[in-house]
Amino acid sequence: MAEKKPTRARRRALLRKKRRNRRLLIGGAAIGAVLLAVALLVLLAPKAEPPAPEPPAAEVTALSPAKTMPPMRASTPTPTAAPTPTPSPTPGPTIVPGTIPDVVSFYTPKGKNYSPRVRMGDTYTAPWKKGKDIGSFEVIASDDELLDGSFFGDIFGAAWKRWPNAGLCKIGYTLRYTLDDGSEIRYSMLSPKHIEHTEYIECWLYDDYHREPHKFYSHLKGSSMKSDTLITSIKLTAGKQIAHVTDIWLTAFICTSLDDFDEDRNYIGNTACTIHILKK
Repeated sequence: MAEKKPTRARRRALLRKKRRNRRLLIGGAAIGAVLLAVALLVLLAPKAEPPAPEPPAAEVTALSPAKTMPPMRASTPTPTAAPTPTPSPTPGPTIVPGTIPDVVSFYTPKGKNYSPRVRMGDTYTAPWKKGKDIGSFEVIASDDELLDGSFFGDIFGAAWKRWPNAGLCKIGYTLRYTLDDGSEIRYSMLSPKHIEHTEYIECWLYDDYHREPHKFYSHLKGSSMKSDTLITSIKLTAGKQIAHVTDIWLTAFICTSLDDFDEDRNYIGNTACTIHILKK
């Protein structure tokens, strides 16, 4: 069957439709081109630099107010005391040479207490037991090996009175000993008040001259010292700490004034004797 040709009116309608579609296509393409251009412009546009951050505000440290120092006060010099006149030392007695004892020795009874006296040697050996006597040491102004007599007062007096000015003299002692730690103890005694360090060695002082025969007497005390007291003997007793003592030296001396001592109470006179006491 033959195809029927469109009428003129129909052809015109189709032609108008094609033209409208072509305009729509061109318009859409134009719009798309515009949108694409805008997108490219946005994408390719240089990025705006972000605003530089504001620098942080500088921290302000609170400053402490400056300390106000008090004005310096000029120091006032200490006033110098007016010099005090130094009194001249009291001169000791004028001693005529040969009128006072110039010799002294340690003695011990030859037998019992009432017996002649024998001069002791340079050393003496005895046990050192806590609380026990180490020994007694008598002092006489002589160097004879043997002194006859029985009562000590008579023996001592015979030697002492040979010297016209012996009454101006005193007898004293220096005790010196070493300890196991290497230290040394030393001091001099002219009175019981001068005794020291009895935890090591106890010292007992006696005046055997001014006493009656066969009468009991005891050691000297500070309160019993008199102007004519003579410390004629000394007894040493081992103290509680005697185990720490290694050597003992005992010195007896005769003095007339403080001129016979230095500032440390050390005897510097000329009449003395020393005995070395050893442990048995």
